[in-house]
Amino acid sequence: MTFKENAKTAIAKVLSDLIQSDGIVNQGEIRYLREAFASMRIEDSHLKKSVGMTLAEAVTILKACGPAEKQAIRKHIERLSGADGNVNPSETLLIAALTLSIGAVSEEVPSLKADLISIPGLSFDTRDTVLYVESEVDRKTNRSIVKEYDGLCQLLEQRGLKFFYLPAFMKSLKGNTRTLKQTLRYLEPLLSDEQMQLIVHDMRRIDTPMLSKEIFLNYLNSRGFNLDHPSFLFKIENQKASHCQDFLLLHVDAVSPLKTLQEFFAYNDKLLLLPEAEPVEDQLEYTGLHKIVIDTILKYHSADGLSRLLIDERGRLFLLDRNRAEVKMQSLARALYILYLRHEEGIALTELCDHRDELLAIYSTVSDFTNAERLAGTVDNLVNFVGSTINPLLSRIRRAFTALLGDQAKDYLIEGDVRDRKKINLSRTLVIDNLR
Repeated sequence: MTFKENAKTAIAKVLSDLIQSDGIVNQGEIRYLREAFASMRIEDSHLKKSVGMTLAEAVTILKACGPAEKQAIRKHIERLSGADGNVNPSETLLIAALTLSIGAVSEEVPSLKADLISIPGLSFDTRDTVLYVESEVDRKTNRSIVKEYDGLCQLLEQRGLKFFYLPAFMKSLKGNTRTLKQTLRYLEPLLSDEQMQLIVHDMRRIDTPMLSKEIFLNYLNSRGFNLDHPSFLFKIENQKASHCQDFLLLHVDAVSPLKTLQEFFAYNDKLLLLPEAEPVEDQLEYTGLHKIVIDTILKYHSADGLSRLLIDERGRLFLLDRNRAEVKMQSLARALYILYLRHEEGIALTELCDHRDELLAIYSTVSDFTNAERLAGTVDNLVNFVGSTINPLLSRIRRAFTALLGDQAKDYLIEGDVRDRKKINLSRTLVIDNLR
């Protein structure tokens, strides 16, 4: 089976995340992963590129594969999951999310539709809870949920899960203001009695659909996620460290939401029966604790314990050995920084005009702007020192790294005398450039 280059990177992401999903990696999984990569001609370069990709981005790429390719991917997902001789519920949820969202099981469970999403910087954790989410009020689906509410709660309770349905939650809040006040006292101890009374008073007037939309806009939509179908939201218990949280969005049948969950759990339970792998001699497992030790060794193996720097495929900058912290700065500053990273010998400010085309190519890739004339004009102003834009950019780069690294930021900065070449002293062995 031959896959396109971007699909190989996406498969590398999916399979490498999958073996780490339970927090334990053993030699059986490593052996099968090596065999699977060889059969699909996936190389180390694809695995390195996959580091800068979210699971949702990988799934989006794999959705475009043909039916035969999807079935091959599914086969590898299922076989890899059983390669350690154990498939647990957290793994089956991830497998279900992957196979359903890719579209690799449509003929077996035609009524089930799903998406896998990765949300960065989410401030709440929905572990052990299934949420009903919608971007606009779907009255037909809501009537069905109210009708089947007890059955939905019972089914999820049997699975050790709770059902969070906002109208039911709001009804309980409005009906028990005493408990609400006690809860607020602990959650927000700085609230005055007057503020407490205002909240309780406003709570009675809040419209549930309005609140639902506000929650969606604040916590999901603002992070680039779009929801076009009422869905059940499942938190995927992926133990791999990541700046994103992964979720399964299971599309709800407007006539019978209960049927949606019943069919999903029936499919999920089949995955628990995946064939066990053959025993592997000299078995050695790697747990989350091992990963911490390995990360620490990697961190201090380099000079002065410097972190690896990742440039992902969108031109974002991440410090991999600092909990994958993102070095945030505007797109023009990132473009200038990437240009200097690619020229280890350095570039004098007066020579920037000689690199105008290269800088424009980088800026066009990392910028959200699409107007070619505007992009070119911005770069021309920079390299020709129109409006003194270069020094503020260098200052922004300095602030972005200093905020994360303190004194150690000096190795990552663009430095040098104004009359000489400026350069970044960071060893390029610590740089992973996936933007090329």
